[in-house]
Amino acid sequence: MSLNGTWTYEPQAWVTIKSEREWAESTEHLPPTGEMVIPGHWQGTPLQSFDGRVRFRRAFEFPGFSESERTALLVFKGVDYVTRATLNGHAVGEHAGYFQTFAFDVTGAIVAGTNELIVDVTCPKEEAGTVWPDEKVIIKGILNHWDGRPGSWDPNRGQEQNSGGIWNDVLLETRGAASIDHVAYSTTLVPVPDEDRPDHAGDSRQAFVQFDLDILGEAGTYDLRLALGEEPPVSVSFTMHGGRERLNVVVPVPAPRLWWTWDLGEPHLEHCAITLSRDGAPLDERSLDVGLREIDFDPERGEWWLNGERVFIRGTNVIPTLWLGNYDDAAIDRDIRLLRDTHINGVRICVHVNREEFYAACDRAGILVWQDFALQWGYAPTPAVMQDAVRQIKDMVRLLGHHPSIGLWCCQNESTFHNKHILDPVLAAAVAAVDGTRYIRPTCEYSEHTYVGWYSGHLRDYSALPATPVLTEFGAQALPSEEKMRQIAGNAWPPDWDTLAYHDFQYDQTFNVAGVPLGSSWQGFVQASQAYQAALLKFAIERYRQAKYEKLGGLFQFMFMDCWPSVTWSVVDDERQPKQGYFALQQVFQPTLIGLNLHRAKLGIGVDRGSHSRRFAVTPWVVNDRHRPLRDCRYVATLSGNGVTETRTSDCAFDVPADGVLPAAPTTLMALPDDAMPGPAVLTITLTEQDQVISENRYELDLVAFPDS
Repeated sequence: MSLNGTWTYEPQAWVTIKSEREWAESTEHLPPTGEMVIPGHWQGTPLQSFDGRVRFRRAFEFPGFSESERTALLVFKGVDYVTRATLNGHAVGEHAGYFQTFAFDVTGAIVAGTNELIVDVTCPKEEAGTVWPDEKVIIKGILNHWDGRPGSWDPNRGQEQNSGGIWNDVLLETRGAASIDHVAYSTTLVPVPDEDRPDHAGDSRQAFVQFDLDILGEAGTYDLRLALGEEPPVSVSFTMHGGRERLNVVVPVPAPRLWWTWDLGEPHLEHCAITLSRDGAPLDERSLDVGLREIDFDPERGEWWLNGERVFIRGTNVIPTLWLGNYDDAAIDRDIRLLRDTHINGVRICVHVNREEFYAACDRAGILVWQDFALQWGYAPTPAVMQDAVRQIKDMVRLLGHHPSIGLWCCQNESTFHNKHILDPVLAAAVAAVDGTRYIRPTCEYSEHTYVGWYSGHLRDYSALPATPVLTEFGAQALPSEEKMRQIAGNAWPPDWDTLAYHDFQYDQTFNVAGVPLGSSWQGFVQASQAYQAALLKFAIERYRQAKYEKLGGLFQFMFMDCWPSVTWSVVDDERQPKQGYFALQQVFQPTLIGLNLHRAKLGIGVDRGSHSRRFAVTPWVVNDRHRPLRDCRYVATLSGNGVTETRTSDCAFDVPADGVLPAAPTTLMALPDDAMPGPAVLTITLTEQDQVISENRYELDLVAFPDS
């Protein structure tokens, strides 16, 4: 029974965490009481940026237990951050964490008829300078500490606009004598023995799916039926002694349809229906989509393996929103389309746990997931924080482990010394105790993140391929549209830099490292900022992709979208309007990419007619992420500008290896026409396979006059 709807609320106290053990409260100047639609965050309501405890209240009718019902559970799909629930005056449970689904047994408190439910939710502020930002105790990752959220790193404002509230569904569930508490599974692919193959040929594998089920209930004998796809159902009878029982069920799949990333095959999902019964009467049912796949990660080479085949990850970082209650199915579908349209086959869900519907969408779309836990930078080096982190990281794995898209667990991002050497190994062991089927990375290292051309150096420094073999962050900031900038900072010119800093704009890096010109208006500033980001992404990714499997096995650009109206490293803003960087990603993330190493965006032309200097060589490279070779390929190079167009087709055909790199295709000489004049031009290069266009790339450059001598 859903308990969603309109609840009353009453702020109880401002709450500040002064240390792990001291949570100080104040009741001065509290916001007024009111009504709120649940699920929802209190951000965007009269409780805007309220850091503290709010009492939510509602009444509901319960018809009473039927003859077969034994227990009643109050289920929360997500509350941020501390929850204390009271039903009809009885305290029924407490929970801490923002992303988990959790339940309280209310069997002894609920009554037939009208019931009064009170839920106290505390979303506190951590005291700046002592707890926040380096000794944090709240486990929320980027939701409460990040340079891309409201206030950025500002010690006084960096925790504003918090994510508190009952942000997901509230349910009342009744259960019978026993129920299915948890389902996990893993897949093993095994070659079919030669003697079992009719033709003794071909790559033939069978799958064995191991299901682990936790059953809760009273003593007795029960039956479990598990139906996976079109395979014959498997039935198991078992005896419970009261409490919890662990069942293991193995389902053979002789001819499995495997889950692949979208660019390698079909992200196939098998429907699985599980029924628990007693004496022929069903007690509980569960259903889930199962992806049959094996996945592995080699940290020494940064390489991913899916179903025994190596796959190059063209990835990005995603932080879709700071307020998960607002992230509905339509918004998720929109983001998946944007990702797929950019040829992305992998995402790093960066330092937070998203809502489960997003992972299900990645399952269906065939997008691999690097999953971070919600730990960012420094936390208090205490046993209590470690204990809480262990509990919550296990919750994350149990909650999400059935999603085939998740390929890796990572315990913390950019750890401080204590966290890296003490906390993170403990967390990795905790994850392994729950899920030993995926690679577990204790921390996402600073050394795996590079921002040359933004925090230091020049974008050309990407030629040295920094941060390999595991590259999980790189990029540069870019302003969103002129309209969005006016919404953020107003019409004043020059803009108010403090306002922009609150919205995450980085002044020194923009002007003194990247050298973006301010210009005389928003229009010019936006254009220059976006052009710089696009140029950096194009240059960097083209060079990384040419080093495929030599220096790295994948990459994750930082980052894809804004999570609020801000100026960040994203390529689409919070309303998903694309920047120039989005189209740069779309170009350089093509599964098959042809390109040129143009180290200078200039092409010299002689000033005398007929000069031999008007001839230049075109020698493309090709990166092929498809798992088939390309045969009988050619390319067409077109130089256009100032009303002049020159086109040449490669003289001979060539092949491109499957899942490999062709460092140099046959060279073609081009000659500039006599009437070519200095000025901007575009060099477009198009790859065809048997006259079918496979890839197209373009380079903006300048034709520059110089004396023949």
